Amino acid sequence: MKSIIILFLLISFSFAKKDFYYSFINSANEQISQERKQAITNGFDIIENVKMLAKKGKVDDAYQQIKDFKNKNKIKILESDIYILYAELSIKKKSKRFILDAVNELETAINSSKIREDQLAKAYMLLVDLKLYSNKVSEAKYFADIIVNSFNDNLTKAYGKIQLAKVHRFQYKYEKAERILYEVLTKTTDILVATIVADELFDVYILDNKYDEAYELITKVLDKNIDYYATDSYIALEKVDKLINAQMPEFAVKILTELIKRADDKQAIEDFKFKLANTYMLMYEGTPKYLIKARTLYEDILNKFPNGMYVDKAKMYIDEIFMREGKIDPNVVSNKYPNSESMQQKVLLQELLNEKRDKKYKMILRKKRVYSKISNSIAKRFGYDSMNAIFDVVNIEMIKQYLEEGKCAQLKDTLKTSRRETLQKLIDDVDTKEQFFQCMVQEPYERAYMLMKDAFNRSRDAQIYLYLERMAYKLGLLDEAMGFSAKVEMVNDKDVLAKEFLYRFLILNAKNEPISMKRFYAYADNNKDYIEANKDNPLIIDFYYQYYLYLLNNDKKQEAIDILNRLYIKQKDIKARVYSPFVEQELAKYEKNKNNTKKALDYLLEGLDTNRKIKPNDLAKSYYEVIKAYETLGNTQKKEEYVKKCKQIQGTQDSLYKRMCDEMQ
Repeated sequence: MKSIIILFLLISFSFAKKDFYYSFINSANEQISQERKQAITNGFDIIENVKMLAKKGKVDDAYQQIKDFKNKNKIKILESDIYILYAELSIKKKSKRFILDAVNELETAINSSKIREDQLAKAYMLLVDLKLYSNKVSEAKYFADIIVNSFNDNLTKAYGKIQLAKVHRFQYKYEKAERILYEVLTKTTDILVATIVADELFDVYILDNKYDEAYELITKVLDKNIDYYATDSYIALEKVDKLINAQMPEFAVKILTELIKRADDKQAIEDFKFKLANTYMLMYEGTPKYLIKARTLYEDILNKFPNGMYVDKAKMYIDEIFMREGKIDPNVVSNKYPNSESMQQKVLLQELLNEKRDKKYKMILRKKRVYSKISNSIAKRFGYDSMNAIFDVVNIEMIKQYLEEGKCAQLKDTLKTSRRETLQKLIDDVDTKEQFFQCMVQEPYERAYMLMKDAFNRSRDAQIYLYLERMAYKLGLLDEAMGFSAKVEMVNDKDVLAKEFLYRFLILNAKNEPISMKRFYAYADNNKDYIEANKDNPLIIDFYYQYYLYLLNNDKKQEAIDILNRLYIKQKDIKARVYSPFVEQELAKYEKNKNNTKKALDYLLEGLDTNRKIKPNDLAKSYYEVIKAYETLGNTQKKEEYVKKCKQIQGTQDSLYKRMCDEMQ
């Protein structure tokens, strides 16, 4: 008889509430006993209580209660709900031991028809999750396919597709998972389904490094259905952790704030406030804004929950905030919490930041080995991605200081400890880029060059290639310098090509390859605007000299004379008579050919008045030409003066002009 009643109840379950069972009678027209009805009522009360515990985040208590109830339950009508809830809580326990036990229990329950038909789809969904947690992907997919293919209603199929997407996510098939979820999202009109889909899609986006899409998605979800999280503490706190890990703490704040508003349990309120305060601590961005919000919450916890479980931590974090605000000396905090490793690391980091503030960069670098022991999680709490990021900032600030003071030579020691990322940040900084490269060219350092070469070898920035070309030249790496010269030409930036013109000349001149030099002079012939663009560059002197000789050898006399005059004027302008008296001798020769003896003599005398030591052979030639000029002008006294000077020259080597001077009377 009893089995008939239970079967009737089982078939009717999906249409009934708990009190529906109280009025049933058996086939003998006998009402269920009061004791039986009470047992059913008590059973449902236990199940509902367990669900409420789970929603409040008390998973361990909920799991233990449902496990105990499962083991002692004798009422068949409760079995389906018990096994479903037991499986759900086993998943939330996040332990392989509990997962494996739940898999066996649920599969046995399904096979022995203990799961009601209206809960069968739910059971399969749980099996998908359980199988994935057990790393049995093919079995998980099998049950997901059952849900999609064996149930007719659209709602169940939608849930089945969500589970199928989970399988693809687990297999790293993110695009496939995204496609399935997006399809469900666009077709469903059920707000709960849409939220669950979006929740899963968020996880897939994060795994697929689509942070922008994830950000946009969570914004919409919280705007439309924050109730999904705010009514279930377990789901909410799971999401909060995911949002924090995804570097989106502002959304975690939104959920936690809503949880606090709705909570009526003192312990839950304390938990949420503490979690919110910790989240604010993670949001630190260099200003007191979030530290103040966090401190207010910690102080509120101390005031409202003086015997609560977070009192000691709240006090410690308030001291941390005061230390970071400069209201407590780090040594005081260190002495107050000697047994807290995290606080000791925070003290160390605050000392570093204080030294950074005071521009004690060398001290920081000397203590780098000690500071390097600080964990990256502590660095993030202070607003930095990692300890390396802090050292990068220190190095950058130190380098900027050297650049401002023009201390290029001191950069070497700093660059010895700099990472490629540091150099990248310096170069990305418009205010320091030019100064930094100029320093590197002025005082090249091979490690810095190699780092920069590695960082920018595939750049399309012609100016960076030019800097690297100049550094390579200064370091004597002529072939590499030529390689960067070729890259400058490849980019074909005319302004940079004009700047690079003379440096290419210096490199080729240093390589001393006649064929390459000949090609360069042909390049110069075709780009005379580059010569004009460099007329104010002191390096042009060497080019003028070499180019003059090239033009003469190629029977381009008039162009050669023009370049010679430019060389003469440039030497005078910058007061660097590098090629005197040769320049003046050549100019005098051309004036002599035009019978401008006086002008020729002026050039010769100017060439001798250079305030620099002239080689004996050059001196003999100039004296001889001066003697001949005075002879032409009929100035015998001056002629004899220079004959005497010429004869007194010592150290000439096979000089025809010295011999001719010596033979003069």
